[in-house]
Amino acid sequence: MMSALAQLYPWTKALHVISMVAWMAGMFYLPRLYVYHTALAPGSAESERFKVMERRLLKQIINPAMIATWIFGTMLVLTPGVVDWAHDGWWHVKFAMVLLMSGFH
Repeated sequence: MMSALAQLYPWTKALHVISMVAWMAGMFYLPRLYVYHTALAPGSAESERFKVMERRLLKQIINPAMIATWIFGTMLVLTPGVVDWAHDGWWHVKFAMVLLMSGFH
């Protein structure tokens, strides 16, 4: 299993970065939709359209991107030789930021 993860490392890293960017982009765009939505009359056709847009963004882009980010990130952590747990301190900060981002989500 571990040798397979090592062989898939470039693909795993690329998919992790792509899913993280999609997650972040969605998280930045959703509040913008909320702001535009508040300027509309409740019950109007435009208001209903924004409800659909917000729901689709969350359910079809942001949620799957968050799940993919966690899956590919976990795969990267399990790949032998990627993290030097004894000497590298960056992973503490990264893990804390991912937890904060997940909580904000």
